[in-house]
Amino acid sequence: MAKKVLTLGGVMQDIFIDFDDPYMLHMHIKDREQSFIVLEEGKKITVDDVHTFVGGGAANAAVSFKRLGLDVECFFKIGADHAGDFILEHLAKEQVKTAHVIRTKEAQTGTSFIIPSPSGNKAALVYRGANLTMKKKEIPFDAIDEADLVYITSLSFSLSPLLPLIAAYAKKNKTLVATNPGSNQVRNGAHDLVKALSNIDILILNSYEAKQLMVSLVSANPSLQRELSQEKEVKTTKKVPTLLRSPLTFQQVCFSLPQYFQEILSHGPKIALVTNGAEGVYAASQDTIYFYPSPKIKVVSTVGAGDSFASAFVASLLQGKTIEDALVAGTLNSSSVLGHIGTHTGLLTEKELGGRLKEANSKLLQKFKL
Repeated sequence: MAKKVLTLGGVMQDIFIDFDDPYMLHMHIKDREQSFIVLEEGKKITVDDVHTFVGGGAANAAVSFKRLGLDVECFFKIGADHAGDFILEHLAKEQVKTAHVIRTKEAQTGTSFIIPSPSGNKAALVYRGANLTMKKKEIPFDAIDEADLVYITSLSFSLSPLLPLIAAYAKKNKTLVATNPGSNQVRNGAHDLVKALSNIDILILNSYEAKQLMVSLVSANPSLQRELSQEKEVKTTKKVPTLLRSPLTFQQVCFSLPQYFQEILSHGPKIALVTNGAEGVYAASQDTIYFYPSPKIKVVSTVGAGDSFASAFVASLLQGKTIEDALVAGTLNSSSVLGHIGTHTGLLTEKELGGRLKEANSKLLQKFKL
């Protein structure tokens, strides 16, 4: 019997704007650390096409889990509008259950307008809408009772206090808890994320979010700053990946990746992951750090890549795979999504992923002592 998964968080109607205008070459400004898309006032840019998809962390993960052979329900809140209908119809086609979804007239369904970039790392104008009207009394605790895994995605702004509440309830019910919070939640609701850590089994962040979270941990425990000053080097004869090669610095807090992992694991999670874009992904559990590189591919769109990695990684663990196999599975799923427009277009099925796993080079995986 397939394991039961409940995903919670935000859903969006994603509107991808597509154009190939020579002016685009002048819109993309890049410095040493950041790239910018600049729109000239008064300039009209001809749009070649508009593509509408379902997005948002809860929906992205739900479709991925379902395609990978799990029994999935997705909980979110949408408006009483056509965009909400569109999302429900899409999830029904994907055979994702939505019995507990809440519809409201307080706000419209969340919508993102995705702006193209030459690198594929698209920018988004985000209207969260009905997502931000979710209330504690609407959380489907009965669905949590029935789940083997609760996968919690972004709960931003006023919703951040729901994370420790949901995680604590699930943990009390002996349900596996994984979370992949959004950047806004890590930045503005970090205290709630820290509060929830003791009830989270798997924490997945990107490298920028990990830096933000470490600053919050130092703020909550000033003595930690002194410990971080005693930097620990990774001793190995192997070629060391980027994030293990030098300290990470953010807002005057300097630390090593091993120190970050040790701090997170000490708060409760059994596994902590840090994704680092085109370089690859790092994971830590007990006394080991794992690294698996991203393959060199042509990136069409980065939207949804994080969700596709995280869901395939967690699905693999839930199905009894090792951390090593889960890292490869997550990377393969993410790489497929990066090659398509739309967050669900490139998501692999269980059969497709199985075939690619047989061809994957597991020797690329590196291990380091934590």
